[in-house]
Amino acid sequence: MLAFMKKLTRSPLGKLVFIIIIVGMAFWGVDAVVNQIRSGLGANVVAAGNRGVDPADLDFRVESVLRNINATAEKPMSKSEALEEGLIDQIIEVEKARVTRLGYGESIGISPSPEAVVEEMNTIQAFQNPLTGELDPAMFRDRISQLGMTPAQFERQLQDDILIRALGTGGTVAVYGPKVLADIQAQYLGETREVAWFFFDTSKLPAPATPTDAEVKAYYDEHLERLKQPERRAIDILRVSTDDFTGKVEVTDQEIATVYEATKSERFSAPDQRTYAELLFPTRDAARTAFGLLAGGADPNSVTGANSINMRTARAEDIADEALRDAMFGPGKQSGAMFGPREVNSQWMVTRLISVQPGAVKPLEEVSEEIRMSLARERGQMLFATALEAMDEALAAGHDINQIAADIGVPVISLAPIDQAGTMEHGARTTLLADVPEALPQAFRLPENEISSRFDVSGAVILISPRKIVPPTTPEFDTIKNVVRELVVAERKATATQAAVAELTQRLQSREVSFEAAAANAGAEVDRLPEPVSRSNAQAMGVPAPLMQATFNNPAGSIVSLPTGDGSMFAILKVVSVNPPTPDTVAGMGVAATADITNALTSDLGEALDDEIRRAVKVRENPAAIAAYKRSITAAQ
Repeated sequence: MLAFMKKLTRSPLGKLVFIIIIVGMAFWGVDAVVNQIRSGLGANVVAAGNRGVDPADLDFRVESVLRNINATAEKPMSKSEALEEGLIDQIIEVEKARVTRLGYGESIGISPSPEAVVEEMNTIQAFQNPLTGELDPAMFRDRISQLGMTPAQFERQLQDDILIRALGTGGTVAVYGPKVLADIQAQYLGETREVAWFFFDTSKLPAPATPTDAEVKAYYDEHLERLKQPERRAIDILRVSTDDFTGKVEVTDQEIATVYEATKSERFSAPDQRTYAELLFPTRDAARTAFGLLAGGADPNSVTGANSINMRTARAEDIADEALRDAMFGPGKQSGAMFGPREVNSQWMVTRLISVQPGAVKPLEEVSEEIRMSLARERGQMLFATALEAMDEALAAGHDINQIAADIGVPVISLAPIDQAGTMEHGARTTLLADVPEALPQAFRLPENEISSRFDVSGAVILISPRKIVPPTTPEFDTIKNVVRELVVAERKATATQAAVAELTQRLQSREVSFEAAAANAGAEVDRLPEPVSRSNAQAMGVPAPLMQATFNNPAGSIVSLPTGDGSMFAILKVVSVNPPTPDTVAGMGVAATADITNALTSDLGEALDDEIRRAVKVRENPAAIAAYKRSITAAQ
């Protein structure tokens, strides 16, 4: 082998191949290269059977998910944010599950037929011609190009979706809950219970004995670790945004007037109104004929065969039909624009845009400040960009955070020492870094005066640097003596409370005292639900979850204590009776019980199917490729 390699390196081509191998091993690591060859993954991130997901496929999935999220999100999410929040890992897990099913399906010879793919494609409304209701090849190509896909890629994805759906539903579509199980479920759901309770206020109990100084000191000595203050760090924050520069720019009145004249029709005009003719016909053929006449310039009133002809004037927001609104008010729509034929309530509608009435324009005086702020912000953004370049240069030069702040003209915000939760020694909590959850953990990993990585959030760039590190320490006894005393008193009170509740519960359980007498002794009244409660109606009756759990998890005659969240108030509950449902109740719940059992069986079978697929097809994961993909996201930011 060594002789062969030596011979190989004597030729120019051999030397080039050898260099490529060495560079590849240096970049990926020898183990990673060997493991990829052995695993059969190739360039795939994950694979199962003959199916795999390569980095390009994974990136396309990530882009698709982010596009869907950002379509409705108030704040767009970047890839780096998706990586930090664990969304990338979630997508990888979804792809692993998906490729496992695909690999299994292909291994047992399941493949959707071309007819099934065409049938599925014909059901997608986005690809249908509004006139014919049939698949339009031009619309199909346009829509999938917007998704960044080729027709072949989309058809393959459609095949995969059909295959996965077939695997998921094939084993469960015929599942139906048997009557014997449904009857048991109906008994479970229809069982009714009566409960009674009263409230036991432990704040009325005698106060615990006040601890002596010696007892407080003994508690302090015993709990030194518990009383230790956590490590705290004084942190400097440099937050830079466009707002820091907006006030530093000047905008003249002439510039405002120029912008106003150029944009007033788009920015400062009220919504226009449009008048359109709406014609309704009994048949599609009649509507098509009329569409051709109107498109050729015919007067709407001259068209024959219409059930009705109406002239309507409206604003865009007045039209609920989105397709009609786009046809009449869409960008560039002028008089003569057409829409239809469209079936509406068993009739066929054709519309033609007749005229456009522009909205009123706001005067310059009313909008001048808005324009001024807009221009100032635009120029502030330019200064902001320049400041970021200066910041990067200063970081590369090794300047500290105060020098960087002086270079770009933005002040440093200095925080008093805080712990990793952002809490100061006196208990106050800072919210200055609430929008950068990863900042504090990083600040507690850095040495003093070291500068963090750049955080880009909400139009701002943030740097942080620990100015001083305060190590964890237990304060001197005299400093926190009063705090320790309060802890001792609180513990004694909690112990006394639990003991009183336990004693009362035990006395009730042993019937040493009646439920009504115990309530009277506690200065409370016994309450009951207005009617017996069942598992099927408890939520509708507004029974809280803890009360419902205690009601149905204990036999008749049980006594249970429940904290109310007040700390000193406890609900003492008694399960008075447990009543099986009547035959009529069981019969009336048959449909709901059968549905519950069917859903449970379907879910169990689905999980069993997934387990069988995972056992039948081994999922192979490529940690090196996943790490490289994540690094590419970080490097791109």
